[in-house]
Order: sequence, then C-alpha cells, then structure tokens
Amino acid sequence: MKKIYFLHGYQTSGKKFECLQNFYQNFEEYNTICWDWDEFMNIPKFLEDKAKILKENCEDSIIMADSMGANIAWHLVNSFKGMHYVMTNPVFSAEQIKEQERIPAELKEKIFSATSENILNKNIHLIISKNDEVLNPNYYKKVFGTSLKILELDDVHAITHMNEYMPSIHQVIMKAFDKANS
Repeated sequence: MKKIYFLHGYQTSGKKFECLQNFYQNFEEYNTICWDWDEFMNIPKFLEDKAKILKENCEDSIIMADSMGANIAWHLVNSFKGMHYVMTNPVFSAEQIKEQERIPAELKEKIFSATSENILNKNIHLIISKNDEVLNPNYYKKVFGTSLKILELDDVHAITHMNEYMPSIHQVIMKAFDKANS
C-alpha cells in the first residue's frame, strides 16, 4: 500500500487533507495519513517520532506537505535522501512571507531557512499557486534553480479549488511514487 503522509499548513482547517482523503477513498492502493502539528508542540520530538515511522515504512511512502507544514518536512526529507516528496506552496524561509508582521515571534524562531546547501534531498515535486498572496511563489528558484519542473495552479495560497486540481495533483503524486521506486 502506498502511504501519503500529509503535513498541513500553519493553523489550517484541514480542507486540503479532506480533499486528499475524498479523492483517494476509492483507491485501494493509497492510504492518506495526516500528521497533525501546531507551533506549541515539541517539534523536535514530533520529528523524531515521525522519522521512526518513516524508517519502518519508507519503501512505499511519500511526504506531502503544505505551506508551513513543508517547512517542518524539510527536516524529515533531509534524513531520507532517497524519498520523494510533494510540496504545495511551501515555506522555504521566513523572508519568503510577504507580510512579515503576520509571523508570531515564537514561530519565526522555528522557521527553517531552506537553501540549496542545506536541502540535501532534492527529490521534490512542487505545486505552486500563481496567485499566492501569502508567499513569494518564485522563491523556490533560490533553492532549486530554474530547471525544476513544477505544477502551477491558477489559485491562491489556500488552494481554494483543490478538488478541481486533484486529478493533476494525483499525477504529481503518482510521479513521486514512480520515481521513488525506480
């Protein structure tokens, strides 16, 4: 069974995970699992626990992470250099956030700054919203350059039309699994 471990964004409603669950409910070969987190939890312990799960289930697993959840995921994917992962509108760095005053000080300290040097696992499958009002959507070029193939959605940061995009997102997820197993 192919497992999709999902890390949601900062203080989100869970609608993106619900879209994933709804889309994959009739696919027997896929299992969607949400790894719920918040800024008040012990993030290093959370990452340690999830790394143990991935060690046992790495073969047919990918991480799918959204926004600030992707920022947490960097720590995990760096520990699993062969793993492929899907990120939607990921936070690469605090400086990527357009309205700096929106970032609580206690959270700003915790934000990992992804660079081409400290992202060891480059097996990213990237989904970006063209009309992202929260993040600079082109920031990924600072980390991965311009050769990275991405899926661009004509949507906003929250991907409000995710149900419509699920067939295209599914293609990205299938490609991540195919590349991981090749």
